[in-house]
Amino acid sequence: MAAFVYFTVADTYQAIVSDGSDDGNEPDLKMISGTVTFTPSVKEVLATISDIPTTVRLGPIIGRIEEDGVLKTLDSTPGVKLLANTEAIGPLPELTYRVDFTNVVYNRKTNQRIEPFRFAAATSAVTLRLSSVERLPL
Repeated sequence: MAAFVYFTVADTYQAIVSDGSDDGNEPDLKMISGTVTFTPSVKEVLATISDIPTTVRLGPIIGRIEEDGVLKTLDSTPGVKLLANTEAIGPLPELTYRVDFTNVVYNRKTNQRIEPFRFAAATSAVTLRLSSVERLPL
């Protein structure tokens, strides 16, 4: 029997925009806010977390980028935990997460866009910065 292992994804999101009415004439650095959805590539796994194998459904995990630009859980805890690809679920030949951004706001403009991407799940309880993960094809 093995327990589920979770890894943490973290990052800070900022945008460089046209210079405003501040001192200097360099472009301004603005924080980004929005909603982030992490969708696993597998919908269901056969988990070995008890004496009896258990079917476990894997649903999307929602996080948000708050006004300080930091990725957090819905209760404002920095970082978002996702299920790691460990022996508790196989390990699977491949477990990836698709990352989609919605409700993105910066520079006082709504419906801004951050490109979606996919990345491989960690295999242990580590922290991954989303800006540093290898981006896989959607």
